[in-house]
This record gives sequence, structure tokens and C-alpha cells, in this order.
Amino acid sequence: MSDPMSVSAGCAVSENTQGKPRLRIGMFVHLDLPWMAHPFFTNSFKIRTRKQLETLLQLDLGRVRIDPARSDPEPEELPPVEPEIDAEARDQLRADLEASLWEEKNARIRVLKERRKRLNLCAKRYRQSVVLARKLMSHLRSAPAQAAEEADVLVSQMVEDLTADHEATVQLVNLKSQDENTYHHAINVMALALVAGRKLRLDPDTLRLLGLAALFHDLGLQRIPSQILHKKGDWNKPERALYEQHPRYGVEIARSIGTLPEAVVEVIGKHHEHIDGSGYPEGLNGNALGMLTRIVSVVNRYDNLCNGARSGRGLSPHQAVSSMYTKERARYDPRVLTTLITNLGVYPPGTVVRLDDERIAVVISINPDALLKPNVLVYSPEIPNDQALILDLSEEEASIRESLHQSELTEDIIEYLNLSDKLSYYVQSGSGKGR
Repeated sequence: MSDPMSVSAGCAVSENTQGKPRLRIGMFVHLDLPWMAHPFFTNSFKIRTRKQLETLLQLDLGRVRIDPARSDPEPEELPPVEPEIDAEARDQLRADLEASLWEEKNARIRVLKERRKRLNLCAKRYRQSVVLARKLMSHLRSAPAQAAEEADVLVSQMVEDLTADHEATVQLVNLKSQDENTYHHAINVMALALVAGRKLRLDPDTLRLLGLAALFHDLGLQRIPSQILHKKGDWNKPERALYEQHPRYGVEIARSIGTLPEAVVEVIGKHHEHIDGSGYPEGLNGNALGMLTRIVSVVNRYDNLCNGARSGRGLSPHQAVSSMYTKERARYDPRVLTTLITNLGVYPPGTVVRLDDERIAVVISINPDALLKPNVLVYSPEIPNDQALILDLSEEEASIRESLHQSELTEDIIEYLNLSDKLSYYVQSGSGKGR
């Protein structure tokens, strides 16, 4: 941001005799006030309407900072002088304008509170799903019938959410503590796979099989030593060879359980195979890979790129989508990959972005009809973080300038936006968009 210059808040729009710049429509201003001490929705904004200008002029600010770089050029001709009105009428007009702005601000605050309530509910359901996933995995050998029933409950609820609302989409769930990474990964892959499957018009019964397959796809990791799974740095050849056997181990475990459908077992064994034959453990090509396998292989790769346990620094969601499309798309069913990207958006949930007005935000969900204009949670240090702004960019005069990696952020921003090293996703119905 360029160095701001100060102007008097009480000046008229035209230049005064001292040559100081005066507030006018088109200026980008910053108010050095608590957020609830003024009727504007943010502390930094461009003056776009006469209503905003008049309200600024009457606020007891002393001085207002402006940013010339983000202000519109000063017009060559001054706006026409408005007819003089008496002081009482002028005061009433300004009071009416301020009251109107306050009503707009309070209405938007009510919408934000409702949206945050829905997001918190989504996060709560995610946590419940992780707990249930851990529980049912522990029952797989000792009580397989019970585990199958618990898995069906978990998957069926998400399928119901998807089929009940055609606008259901992927939601970022901000969680600081993610100790059970295996189960988080399973829930992430299930959520992403089901959204892709819904968009690919799979029927509810097939979606249920897809959800179960996504939930159990890494079953074979139970036989991989933890020192290999959690090793820092690259594997040696024997370690990698052992890891690449986990799909086979998963099939063996699934067969011994005896309650998982054959379609689910197939995905467990083939979720690392690619349509170009470059995958493992068998090097199968597309002719041997069914649609459920094709879906799970794509979303599994995406979540591994973002949340890779061994890398220490996963890719940002935007980088992951870009990498899969530009470098790896020959490996995947093009229809599935395109569907995933379309439903994650150009800036997937979890992407940290810089807006064109320099504000930093994290994408929390997409707008299916405006992929470049997602819903974002904005870093606004003047606002308490439990009341942080959630903006629908399709309804705002703001757009995304660039995506950022978490390593580019200060600790204050990371803490405010509640960013975690791991990303978590869940299904949110259209009614949760806060519109």
C-alpha cells in the first residue's frame, strides 16, 4: 500500500484556499476508528456514493487518511454546486443518510451472523464425522457388521445433504487441531468425491458406494509401519516399494472383513492407478478403472497435494489444482478432473488471497455461478476475529488479485484467519451460503 496522505474530514468536495486535497467521490479512504464507531461496513473503502461522502463529512474524525494509488483520478470538472439549504435541513439530511448507512450495516451484520452460524454447524458436523470414522475403523476387525452400519450412517447423511439440495458444495472447515490426520484425510476425500459424483449425476445408491469407497480407500495403510508413513524427507527405494503395496494390503483386509461391497474393494485396490498406466501397484490403464476409482484417485491426489503428511509444506489449494491440470492431467479421467476443478473453483476453499484493495482473505466456499468470486473471510484487525467479515465477492465491488501461500503471511494474519497446516473440507448445502 502506498503512503496515504491526510485530508480534513470537514472540507467540501472542491479544493480549499490552502491547496489541501478534499474528500470527494472516488477517493480510497481509511478510517482510524473502531469498526462499530462508524456506519461503514469496513474501515477501508472507496467513496462511491453521495451518501457515503456526506456521512464522512459529518463524522467527527479530525482527519481521514487516503490512498492516492487506489483512488480514482480527480475529475477535470468539478461537480455542480448544490443549492444552499438551511442548517436545520442540512443536519436532518445528514442524519437520514447516516441512519440509512447504519441500517445497511446492521442488516449485513445479521446476514454475517447467520452465515457464521451455518459455518460453525458445518465444522461441528465435520468433527463428529472424524470421531465416527475413528470409531468405525477400530471396529472393522472386532465387529465388522457394526463398523459397516456406522460407515453407512456416516456416508448416508452426507449423500442426503447432497441430493436434498442441488447447490450443495464444498466448504472449508477451519480447525486448528488436527491430530487424527488419517481420519481427516478420509473425510476430506469422501466429501470431495461425493460432490464430484453428484455433479457427474451418479444416483444415490452409487453415491453411497462412492462414499464408502472414499472412506475406506487407505485401509491398507494399517500395515505400513508408522516410521515410514511419518518419515521426514524422501523414502528410499525399499520404503517406497513397501508403501506402494498398501492398495494390495487394503484389498486383503477388506476381503477378510467380508462386509464391504465389491465396488468398494475395487476402489481400495486401484485408487493409485492412472488411466495412462503410470500408477501403482499394477500399472493398470483406463480400461481397468471404473468410474468410482477414477473419482477417488483424483480427489485423493488433490488432498494429498494440499495436506501431504511428509512434505511439511503442502501446496496451496490453488497451486494443487493448477499442478494437477497443467502437469498431471494425462493421469486422470478428463471429465472427472474438470468436474472437480469446476466445483472447487479457480480459487478452492482454503486458498489465501490478496484482494484488489490489498486486503488478505481466505476462501471458505465457492460461488458455483461465479468461480472467480468466491466467499471469503477477510483479515480485518480492527474487527474481533470471532466477528470477522465473510464477504460474497459476487456481491461486492472487490475481486481477487492473486493467491498467496501461508508462508507469505504474518503470524497475526495466520492466527486471525484461523489457518492450519492442514485443510479440511465438508459438504454444505446451498442454504448455508448465507444469501
